[in-house]
Amino acid sequence: MTTKRTKPMRFQERDSQIITAIHTYDGVLARRHLKEMFWPEASQQAMERRLSILRHNDYLEWPSKDQRRVHAIPEPVVWLGWRGALHLASTLNLLVEEPVKVGENQLRKLARNLRDKGVRWQREPRWSQLAHDLGVVDFRLAVERSVAQWPPLELETWLPEGEFLTDTDRISFTFADRHGKLVEKRRGVRPDSFFIIRDHLRPIKGAPARARFLLEFDNSTHPLDRFGKEKALAGLAYVRSEAYKARFGYNSGRWLVVCVSQARLENLKAQTEKVLEKEVRHFNFTTLQQVLSSDVLSAPIWVRGGFDKREPLIRNISGSRR
Repeated sequence: MTTKRTKPMRFQERDSQIITAIHTYDGVLARRHLKEMFWPEASQQAMERRLSILRHNDYLEWPSKDQRRVHAIPEPVVWLGWRGALHLASTLNLLVEEPVKVGENQLRKLARNLRDKGVRWQREPRWSQLAHDLGVVDFRLAVERSVAQWPPLELETWLPEGEFLTDTDRISFTFADRHGKLVEKRRGVRPDSFFIIRDHLRPIKGAPARARFLLEFDNSTHPLDRFGKEKALAGLAYVRSEAYKARFGYNSGRWLVVCVSQARLENLKAQTEKVLEKEVRHFNFTTLQQVLSSDVLSAPIWVRGGFDKREPLIRNISGSRR
């Protein structure tokens, strides 16, 4: 539902940055994310005033009364309104026709036109996965903060889940059913994110410069007894598949499983070890609490499959911290 333009405004460079950030972080951000990014030193009221102006002019949207009544919304969130989507297209030098009359049919047409040009406009959150999606943003921001602390490191690539939703790779893999019979299954694999960290000093020592990671953010909603076969087996097969190599150029990558509790971590790790056996070393586990309270790359908060000792995600980072 859009609103009438009731508040005059002068569009600012920061407004454009906010719109770009919401799109970059896969379409939905919590207000606290925006506060951290754009108003770290300002008051909450200053942020709210600007967001309100952007919302009344249809650059941003947030939950309506009806949506708050119907959906379980864990915290205040913001996404792009139709003018925000149009502005985003303009920053990408895309020509997209503005709706003649703002109504449901016109907004659906706008979303299709944007999608045809390679821009995914999330018209509203995925309500059933909202807590999950905000947790993924928390993890990404933690990685960005860590990279910023280590001069040799660069976050070279980050592909959010939205990239895989619009272009999902499908792979085949086999597993033993409860009777011990090998069963072949085909399914699409959609990491919650894929990212590459580059260490510019490692090649000097003859070590690989890039580390590739696939994120599985577990919000305790997936059935525990199916994680091993439906997530771990498929995830490992994906990294080794031709589809993965065609997309990323290599068959290398580690899965990072971030859990909301230590008990969940232990259960998922045990499930993965049972199904993958020796190949479980390609999976690392931690909790969201540890991610948010430590340096996610250099602190010993990760447990590799098959081991009990906690270790850093990236060992022996060259140079000193900023």
